[in-house]
Amino acid sequence: MNFQIDLCSKNMTSLFLLVVFVLIKSCNLKVDAAMSSYHEINERAEIDKVTKFVDPLIGTQNEGHVFPNPCLPYGVVKVGFDTDNLKDNQGGYTVDGHITGISHLHVSGTGGEPKYGVISQFPLTSTSLYTIPLRNYKSLRSFEHFEVGYSKFGLEKYNVTVELTAARRTGVGHYSGGWNEGPKYTVYFCSQFNKNASSIGTFWKNFITENLTFQSSSDVSFDTPAIGAVLGFDFDDEPYESNLVITSRVGISFISSDQACKSAQEEVPNFDFEKTRELAVDAWETELSKIKVDGEVRSDLKTIFYSGLYRTMIIPSDRTGENPKWSSYDNEGKLVPNYDDFYTLHEGYMPDGRSGMSNGITQGGGNADMVVAEVFLKNLTSNNEINNSLNWTLAYEALLKDAEYDPWERGIFERRMFLLHYKALGYIPFPTHKMLSYAYVPCSRTIEYSTNDWSIALVAKKLNKDEDYIKYQSRAKNWENLWYPKKTIKGAKGFILPRFANGSFDTSLNVFNLSGKTPFYEGSPWEYSLDILHGNNSFSHVKRLITLTGGPQAFERRLDKTFENKSYLTAYFNIGNEPDFFHPCLYHFIGKQWKSVEVIRDILKKKFGKGPDGIPGNDDSGAMGSWFVFHAMGIYPMAGQDIYLINAPHFSHVTIYLSPNTTFRILAKNHSSENIYVQNVKLNGVNWYKTWFRHQDIQNGGILEVEMGDRISTTWGVINGKNGESVIPPSMSDY
Repeated sequence: MNFQIDLCSKNMTSLFLLVVFVLIKSCNLKVDAAMSSYHEINERAEIDKVTKFVDPLIGTQNEGHVFPNPCLPYGVVKVGFDTDNLKDNQGGYTVDGHITGISHLHVSGTGGEPKYGVISQFPLTSTSLYTIPLRNYKSLRSFEHFEVGYSKFGLEKYNVTVELTAARRTGVGHYSGGWNEGPKYTVYFCSQFNKNASSIGTFWKNFITENLTFQSSSDVSFDTPAIGAVLGFDFDDEPYESNLVITSRVGISFISSDQACKSAQEEVPNFDFEKTRELAVDAWETELSKIKVDGEVRSDLKTIFYSGLYRTMIIPSDRTGENPKWSSYDNEGKLVPNYDDFYTLHEGYMPDGRSGMSNGITQGGGNADMVVAEVFLKNLTSNNEINNSLNWTLAYEALLKDAEYDPWERGIFERRMFLLHYKALGYIPFPTHKMLSYAYVPCSRTIEYSTNDWSIALVAKKLNKDEDYIKYQSRAKNWENLWYPKKTIKGAKGFILPRFANGSFDTSLNVFNLSGKTPFYEGSPWEYSLDILHGNNSFSHVKRLITLTGGPQAFERRLDKTFENKSYLTAYFNIGNEPDFFHPCLYHFIGKQWKSVEVIRDILKKKFGKGPDGIPGNDDSGAMGSWFVFHAMGIYPMAGQDIYLINAPHFSHVTIYLSPNTTFRILAKNHSSENIYVQNVKLNGVNWYKTWFRHQDIQNGGILEVEMGDRISTTWGVINGKNGESVIPPSMSDY
């Protein structure tokens, strides 16, 4: 991290920097200061790059919880200010409230109590060390400004301007609380400044001790006073006109303070703020330019697109070489890639979510199974980096462990719970357990476990493990054990309902119930009864779902009712949460791709925009951004499989760089805001009548040509269209 403070007050005699850490249990704090030359920043000229389309503030309101301050793609350091109005925002930023500090570790788009917000600094002006208002030093902001790799804001109370930028790594703290409580973690830091401090001290219990460089505390928590250091920089002898600037660099490591210092000195030599900022922008330009779009249907589309793509790369955090819990090197001495801060995807088990080097609460199944399955099916092992870093034998063993062993030793923080019931009954029974609602959700867990088993079956098939394949593809049908065919609501027949251990169903459940200890995680029975997206040996489970609901026409009426309310934030369909993300694409499975297009277009138009409230809910580590990006390009992936569905592009030209020398292009002809319906498609020069394609069709590059029109096509995308070829996404027998 590199931050810069402009001293603007003529009445100020000294600037003081509070280095505040909120810690747990005992803590020792040592303070040091280093000197070098400083570098003034000049305003950066506007450059014609894709980074200019990124607005970091999109998603910072409306419970989006986005982190808008500087970081690198997947960078460890995410430096930005925190406020006293956080509530459940882990990004640090809120639109109002007092600034309480500038900290170096955050996550983005997640709910729950703050996970990080540590290694905090706060600049203020005071006449002496002893007049610092420790009990109330926080300040309102006088202005704020955000760009890629850069932010700038004013502290109204002290007339101080702060500018922030970031390198890849930057320090130390212990704390607890929130979705991922976990054990304490240690972060080492190395804080250096371009000017010697004229006075130093430490504080605890709102009392400053001058000239003390070591402070020990026996108990520090959120409810007791903070511990920290005070550094004073005296400018009495320097004229105001000299535009005084203090530059600070803070290196962070999870291994040692020496490694933190090394990172700071290598990444920010000579305290060069502007060079660090340029490198941050260049890093983002490199990543964001892997997708180029042009010819948008509306003027704000590029901003929304690249801002969404940007948010997908804020986290997870690339902590390669920074994991103290296991060796960072393989047997050949090569660094093994290691990431943290990934959400809703465990130590000892495959991950569902993880932050601060410990597991978060499992919100359903084990979605790492889906990731592994995609890597296998899409043949991503051809990538040397992935191939060299993955032990496929060990990965498969981990999948089987997750599927067979109930992790009671870690309870709700590990993979699949209640496996004994799931394997014996084919479902998780209700309601005998007294756990919290977010842990004991037997219906949504049963659905997710079925999907996870399907992913394991696909991996087993590719590895020629036939017995395992048969076993897990059979278990993939377990969701159907919770299907109650006799319940009819709003013309829809059949729902996933809780089932008791004796086999009977709880038919009293309101299918629109979203409150209390329901058997579904963050969704209603109506929503989850459409959330069957995997396949089995003879047909897609979506096809089975269609049969259970009464056939294609009944299923179409059910989908029409699902999207009837155009707010798209109801118990029928909630675009603000992941369980419903795939539902607009379900029309593909009844040969009505054009209806998927209509719904998706309307959602993108109404629920995504340029302002701070420009996403329809929690961004969830870039999940909202990725949903928009895929649909704006006109394709959407089926999770855990190698299939992409074709919708309708919002750009006339899309170029995806699969590698530096391999591109996949999507070209939309006759493209306009009125021409939203697909008329004809060519894939790699061949007429293509399906509404989907496989990854292998484009893995070596390719061109998807989509001809658009203002009327629904009667020949493309319909069941048994030209040549009698089915357009429905494939059955398992096609694998």
